[in-house]
Amino acid sequence: MEPADIFDSLFYWQLTPNGTRLALEPKRKRIGRDKVQTVISELLARAKVINGDSDRLQRITLKLFGSALEERDDYGDVDVSIAYLRRQLSDIERERIENALKARQSNSDRQTFQGRLMGAERQDTREIMAFLKKGLPHLSLMNDDPMDLGTPYRWLVDHDVKTDRPVDVPDDIVRPNAPSILDQHPSKPLPPITFIEAQHRAISANTKVAIDDMHIGLEDAAALEEQMWSPKVTREGNFVANDIRSEKRVKFAGFQHLCPIWKKDLGGVAMLKEALDWCDEHKVWVRDLFPRVSIQRSDRTHIIRLGWGHDLIYFNVGGKSTTGSLLPINRTRVSKIDLAGAYAVGRALSKMYDESRCAKMPWFSADILLPLVEVDRLPDFPRLHKAGAFKEGAFQGLREVTFF
Repeated sequence: MEPADIFDSLFYWQLTPNGTRLALEPKRKRIGRDKVQTVISELLARAKVINGDSDRLQRITLKLFGSALEERDDYGDVDVSIAYLRRQLSDIERERIENALKARQSNSDRQTFQGRLMGAERQDTREIMAFLKKGLPHLSLMNDDPMDLGTPYRWLVDHDVKTDRPVDVPDDIVRPNAPSILDQHPSKPLPPITFIEAQHRAISANTKVAIDDMHIGLEDAAALEEQMWSPKVTREGNFVANDIRSEKRVKFAGFQHLCPIWKKDLGGVAMLKEALDWCDEHKVWVRDLFPRVSIQRSDRTHIIRLGWGHDLIYFNVGGKSTTGSLLPINRTRVSKIDLAGAYAVGRALSKMYDESRCAKMPWFSADILLPLVEVDRLPDFPRLHKAGAFKEGAFQGLREVTFF
């Protein structure tokens, strides 16, 4: 990470080239040297097929670089640079191949400008890439040339397009004289101060603030805290305290830490019960909700709510992100304590949904009466459903089940 060169704006960090490379690195189980050699051997065999295919517009060359050039105990992946070379074809032969490739284009690709202009070549490239990578999850094919990157490499496949024949490659490792592009990137000095509390934002935990036309959701907690402490960068490069008086929401920054129950290593049900006890102790509005948890799961709906019609959390398709208002209904003022309690409840409900694997269920709805639930976490719903046991009364507290 390094400071971003953006003046007249909130200070923020950006990824360095090394950081970007690390972020894009696939998280897979590491492999041994034997697996690396297997990947390379299979890749060479497939490249031979591609470069001998008379129905292709292009030929390929391959260069091996990265950790696979070294002897190690284990490896993350096999980095290979790929380059595409256009074949020298007659007009009749090229038209024949292009027509066949265009016939295999997707409808969406045909509708794009690039798809209409270079549809055949783009389809050829996609098919080549898919053929080379199929069944080789540890193969990482890149378009970057190791020579331009300044990193050592070894030829795997070379090809002469004039004669349309393979070229013998040496086993030697090529070591460019230029430093790696990652090493050429100048590092920026770290600023002496990176966090400054914004002006006119601090309020006490119990101070009530008007919430007219305001929205604060489960997903906003981290962003508000960032806004609270991110300084402003002047044109001279100096850091000054941020002052965003027009953004009333920032007054609540850090509210989620007032109720740390969501940070505990608890099951979702136990966490929800503790969160509701905390809300009762601090007189948070959530304590007045009816202790009924309802779940709705359909094609584009992942909803889990507490009470009757008081929605706290909405799940997007796939359940990878959670959104939903933490502000009370029919109330005009709210405090940081109120938001803290609602946030802990929301995180508990989210955990209940994930633990019970609701997203893996067919379309259904279920109502659970919380005081009757005696388990630490909700059962695995798909497993109960497969066993034919997911029905009303399947476990203590499940009051109603409906399948669509």
